[in-house]
Amino acid sequence: MISKAEAIILHSRKQGETSKILTLYTRERGKISVMAKGSRGVRSKYLGSLETFNHVSLVFYYKEGRQLQYLSDASIVESFPSLHGQLGKMALAAVMCEIIDKNEQEAGHAEPFHLLLQALRALNDGEHGLRNIIRAFQLQYISQAGYEPILDACYYCQKSAPDELNFLSIEQGVYSCSQCGFLQQASRHVSGYVIELLRWFKNVPIDKASLAQVPKSAGEEIDAILAEYLKSHVEALSHLKSVDHLKKLQLELGKS
Repeated sequence: MISKAEAIILHSRKQGETSKILTLYTRERGKISVMAKGSRGVRSKYLGSLETFNHVSLVFYYKEGRQLQYLSDASIVESFPSLHGQLGKMALAAVMCEIIDKNEQEAGHAEPFHLLLQALRALNDGEHGLRNIIRAFQLQYISQAGYEPILDACYYCQKSAPDELNFLSIEQGVYSCSQCGFLQQASRHVSGYVIELLRWFKNVPIDKASLAQVPKSAGEEIDAILAEYLKSHVEALSHLKSVDHLKKLQLELGKS
């Protein structure tokens, strides 16, 4: 069956001497794998269009239950040149794509598609606060996936303003204020400032996430919370190679 779809290229690998196997996230069918025959040849009609992170329009031969579909045609809808030209941006984009790749299956899920597309646009166009785009993406994606943390108020007394010191339960996805005390499940201490940042990242339009002024210590705490939250609620996201690569790259850049 001939099918059409809009897709974001999550990653690709070489196949034989001239072909590629692409992992795509489509708006219409969720995650699919596609064989692009002859796509690496110097005269390929796909030249430049099948790069990782590209937003493309596809025509492909689709068969229900087949693990690998076959590409017929592709054209670029939107490319993100700075994601390929800057190592830091490339590493950040890879984190988002790996999250989608590991957790999404073949199904029509428009919300994750649009969230990822908006995040890639913001990352491509942004110059500052780029880690905040990834933080907002992770919180909003995990909420779409059905594991939304409830941070609007204290779990016990429903007071909306967090205290200077609070208790956050990763397992329950809730927090309690200092007056109400420790949550039953394993909790960690967290400042009211970090609670408010988490609330903001969960609701902010992705293209505005980079505007937040986040001190290094608060950013590191948020990153640790998000990593623990993903690991606790989605087994497939317990270890992300792209995050390891990002940390390694930051260390190398810090030494230069």
